[in-house]
Amino acid sequence: MSKLNFPPQSKTGGHTEARIELEKRYSHLLEERPAYRKLVTYVPNKAEPVHSWFKFLQGFSPKLVELMLEELGATPSDRVFDPFCGCGTTLLTAKQLGYSSWGIDILPVAVFVTQVKLRDASAYDMALLRQCIDELLASEYRPPSICAPQDVRIIKLAYSEETLSQILFFKEKIFEERDDNIRDFLLLGLLAILESVSYTSKDGQFLRLKPNKRISPVREVLAEQLNWMYEDLNPPRQLSLLSNLQPSAEDEPTAYVRLADARRFAEEIDDYTDIIITSPPYLNRYDYSRIYSLELCLAFCKDFSELKKVRHSLLRSHIESREAPMDEVKHPALIEVLNNLKGKKLNNPRIPIMIKGYFEDMNLAIKELYKVCRPRARVALVVGNARFHGELIPVDLLLSELAVDAGFEVKQVIVARYKGNSSQQMGRYGRVPVRESISIWRKNAD
Repeated sequence: MSKLNFPPQSKTGGHTEARIELEKRYSHLLEERPAYRKLVTYVPNKAEPVHSWFKFLQGFSPKLVELMLEELGATPSDRVFDPFCGCGTTLLTAKQLGYSSWGIDILPVAVFVTQVKLRDASAYDMALLRQCIDELLASEYRPPSICAPQDVRIIKLAYSEETLSQILFFKEKIFEERDDNIRDFLLLGLLAILESVSYTSKDGQFLRLKPNKRISPVREVLAEQLNWMYEDLNPPRQLSLLSNLQPSAEDEPTAYVRLADARRFAEEIDDYTDIIITSPPYLNRYDYSRIYSLELCLAFCKDFSELKKVRHSLLRSHIESREAPMDEVKHPALIEVLNNLKGKKLNNPRIPIMIKGYFEDMNLAIKELYKVCRPRARVALVVGNARFHGELIPVDLLLSELAVDAGFEVKQVIVARYKGNSSQQMGRYGRVPVRESISIWRKNAD
């Protein structure tokens, strides 16, 4: 175990007492595991069948899920849950390992991608699927009768007129398919290539324009994507599991996902869990409605008003977050950060609103998790700390404090890696390592 690194909490001379006390109080529970560095990222997914169907850079790896199931002492009868399921890494890995699982997410494109990825070859007539793929790719182009949202600027910037017309043509053809599962499979293939055939690139919290990007023909890229997805199913290719964790169950594992809000779902969905492996949005200004705006606008939102509705439904981790309608989180470390930022000339004056709203929202979500946890349920929550205007925010420890308030016991905080800061922050306040951690909690017996 390497020596833990406790970086300076403030680089502007602000108060740090509350955060230093918090760090000291949890120091005996922090453990560095450098081998987890890549596992808390999406990178390993690129080589994994099915997991790689849709690029979701905010995800973690299947191997991390496997290790966490072992770490948490999962048994074959345990039910696995992910309340921020993203594109389904936890659910799919749990299913492949023989556990039943369920998940929720508030982002429509994430729920759709997860639904399709959870279907294995048995969900399809494979001969018919192959035929439908071939017919789609061989179909003669005709001008589409549908259009993309006209009031979303990024659509016009992202595509040439010819490329957008091709995308809409294939979308229209896909929606003529009568078999629901096959239609979804084909649509996922189309959504998965939207970035690669655009003049954009998902880059951190932005969808950056790349006007000099070389664009391949839509039909060519779609053919490669669909054929690759088909090969992952026929013959079925499974995760390469490196451990001996192979639970056996009398029944086939089940898995499902629902569109729901982690801040308020326990009364809507009648289910329970023994194991939670999840990663909520980080406090990093990432606006998922912008990052995935192409996919949202070409399949789920008919105009800007619907896209904006999605934006304001998201957990308050981005700069356009509205003020939280509650004031329940009054932790001294959070108050210290907000007081230090008060009156400062920030690069965006809404940063304090986002920070406060984030912890209010996560407080609601943690309380909801507690409701669906059975006695002795275990939680592994992957999260990154944050730094704004030289102020370090120990998100992992503050969320653990909220978990204690909700009724959980904090068992461990695994430090997977230390991340750098933005060039703007480093230029002004110097480089300070920021933890990315896995907080382990347990619900005690009722």
